[in-house]
Amino acid sequence: MRPRSSQARSPENVQNATYVFCLVQSGTVPSTRGVPPGVPGAGAVRLLPIDRGVWAVVADAPLTHFSGEALQQDMQDIETISRHALAHASVIEFFFRRAPVIPLKLFTLFSSDERARAHVHGRLPALKRLFAALRGHEEWGVRVVAGEAEAESARTASSGRDYLQVKKQLHDQSAAPSRAAVRTANGAIRSLGRLAVKTRHEKFPPAGRGRPYATGASFLVKASASRTWKAHASRLEAELAAQGHRLDVSGPWPPYHFVSK
Repeated sequence: MRPRSSQARSPENVQNATYVFCLVQSGTVPSTRGVPPGVPGAGAVRLLPIDRGVWAVVADAPLTHFSGEALQQDMQDIETISRHALAHASVIEFFFRRAPVIPLKLFTLFSSDERARAHVHGRLPALKRLFAALRGHEEWGVRVVAGEAEAESARTASSGRDYLQVKKQLHDQSAAPSRAAVRTANGAIRSLGRLAVKTRHEKFPPAGRGRPYATGASFLVKASASRTWKAHASRLEAELAAQGHRLDVSGPWPPYHFVSK
């Protein structure tokens, strides 16, 4: 017997699709107390029971806002997309702080709860294996920019002449980053990867005039080892800054980059 959803649906006379934020695995019914409001235009965030210990986090999506035509219009507005993306992520991160989650993509929609449940239920064996692999892990992001600390020195130069000299140097360097700078940046990513369970490398535009060399990756790190990983990242940040480079760290996040091959 499946557990009942803890939230009520929208009125029967409203034609809705079902918006799915993520899947959650928990031995008890996940609490929605304090959950963010969800994406603009959708109903309240609620739980859709899938199987014993597995729930989908969903909301009613009125077709007046979430039909194909309406979404196509929204896709043309970067501010609208940003608002939806931030709201989508905030709901996923709320549950991630409490239980293992499998994030789903922005605007994951089904025609009904029944269709959403059937879709997820048909993939339960693979999903449960993924839950097992993700339990007790968190995602961290790293970006390394070669010469970025020198760019900061240009912004804080004490005189106009110093500023122009530094800017000229940066312009010349950015056209062809030194091999040493590239090795240093890539070496930092490899070093952090040795302390992670998995690494997903990110793609950046190639270096060119006015554009320094940049590299980065997402790392799946055991929560129990995150303090060690963060300490190593802090040491690398200081070492790279001393060489004129910048390393930025973000996280911990739900495993956005590790839920698909």
